[in-house]
Amino acid sequence: MLRSLLLASAVAACAAAPAFAAPADAITWTGPYVGVNLGYGGGNFNYPYSGTTDAAGTNPVTGRLRQSSTGVLGGGQIGYNYETPNGWVVGLETDLDGTGINGRSAFSSVDGAGNASSDEIKSQIDYLGTVRGRIGRPMFDGRFMPYVTGGFAYGRVKSIADFNCSACGTDGAAVSNFDSAASTRTGWTVGAGTEYALNNHLSFKVEYLYADLGRDTVANDAAQFTGPGVNLFNANVQADANANVVRVGLNYRF
Repeated sequence: MLRSLLLASAVAACAAAPAFAAPADAITWTGPYVGVNLGYGGGNFNYPYSGTTDAAGTNPVTGRLRQSSTGVLGGGQIGYNYETPNGWVVGLETDLDGTGINGRSAFSSVDGAGNASSDEIKSQIDYLGTVRGRIGRPMFDGRFMPYVTGGFAYGRVKSIADFNCSACGTDGAAVSNFDSAASTRTGWTVGAGTEYALNNHLSFKVEYLYADLGRDTVANDAAQFTGPGVNLFNANVQADANANVVRVGLNYRF
């Protein structure tokens, strides 16, 4: 009798075990990951300027030019997630993308003496990197996770201002000025995205980021500069760089 009861209990336990076991495809977000991304970005290069409308410096003027930019970008990311007991996922991610985000504008003008001048100003973001915190809330069986993110941004920005006038100098001499600035700038970024777990290792994400990389000087105070309705002497031209980025990515979680 005892042997029969023990045998029946063992059979019942074996039958009940699958009901209490965790599903084989249960999703966990905790752990390190690496991934790749590809996207498209654009924004504005803003050029605050100051100078004078005459070589003697008696009539100062200030203003701002704006130039739109577009381009593709792509690279990789690494990060770490931790899923809290109450269901939130917090993490830290860093990424680095090479970019083709750039803008170019060309202007021409004629001064009061009839001298024609031309100017070109262009900027580009060579690469863009971020170090960001993330916080999200998994839903739909834990596979789909909307999140918000923000943190530190950096990138290399190159700007060029080129002025040419064939007869603006003394006794009709040609005047030409070329200024460029290239530096690694720092700033901030904020954004949001969604990530979907295909299984316990692979996940797909769609993400939006806004990045602001601050300001740099392009032309010094000895330069000449022309733009729409502007003919500056003793010009100082600066460049602000920012970008809106939309990208998709694939992560592998260890």
